[in-house]
Amino acid sequence: MRRYLTLRLLQSLVLLLLVSMIGFAILHLAPGGPMSQFMAGGEMSPEDIARVERQLGLDRPLPVQYLEWLGRMLVGDWGRSYRDQQPVLAVIGSHLGATLELMVTSTLIAMLLGCWLGVLSAIRRYSFFDMLVTVGSMVALSIPTFWFGLVVIFIFSVHLDILPAGNRYTMGDGSFLDQLHHLIAPSLVLALVSTAIWSRYMRSSMIDVLHQDFVRTARAKGIPERRILLHHTVRNALLPMITVAGLQLPNLLGGALVTETVFTWPGMGRLFLDSISYRDYPVVMGILMFTAVLVLLGSLMADLLYGVADPRLRLK
Repeated sequence: MRRYLTLRLLQSLVLLLLVSMIGFAILHLAPGGPMSQFMAGGEMSPEDIARVERQLGLDRPLPVQYLEWLGRMLVGDWGRSYRDQQPVLAVIGSHLGATLELMVTSTLIAMLLGCWLGVLSAIRRYSFFDMLVTVGSMVALSIPTFWFGLVVIFIFSVHLDILPAGNRYTMGDGSFLDQLHHLIAPSLVLALVSTAIWSRYMRSSMIDVLHQDFVRTARAKGIPERRILLHHTVRNALLPMITVAGLQLPNLLGGALVTETVFTWPGMGRLFLDSISYRDYPVVMGILMFTAVLVLLGSLMADLLYGVADPRLRLK
């Protein structure tokens, strides 16, 4: 276990280094840049622009800029936002809570609903219900998140007027029920694709477990079918779902970016797009590295939890 953890951590560090290098290069080599906003107005003289560029450290060669940025990040200094000169960690922290709230809620919805549909589909394999869930999952996987979000707003906010069209809470209210009311639409939209994925994996896992020898032995002993289903089949079918949960984190982060934009949700996804539009490179790189760490940690935790849940696969 210790050797495995050491190798995985070393691999993660190499991946993080590659992500930082590629992300930094793409941002700084893209057309425009932080100085374009000062040049567009034509109000600043070339001397003033050169002074601002020097203050931001953008006048140095790109490799030097990257090494300086990497050195500061390794000691906990993620830089300051070009927009308001706030520390990057403080800017990310102010938006992190909204994103976690949305991701946790949508994950719970997707897990509970997806696993339930997957179990029923496996038990009633090739029935009308199974075909309905299969078709619904394929449709959910094919629908763009932004389009589904706009449809939800059009139906439930514009026509029916039962759900808010956006934001995290109503100005002047901010109560728990008000925030919960605003959370319903974006969390359901974000959970759509994940629910389809969970149902497909759960159905496949259930069908595989139902054909195992221990299930046939339990039936031969006369154990009630309900007990076999709850205490043997579902429990073993849930083991592969640990890996699915770890692999779903990148999809959730990508979906949160689109969902937060559609519903004007003040989370990290919305902050990422705003920072790209403003060419706020320190914040963009901070979010990029933060999400990369989360994805790698999610994958590592999934592997470790799988070994804990199934002693046969426990690492030595």
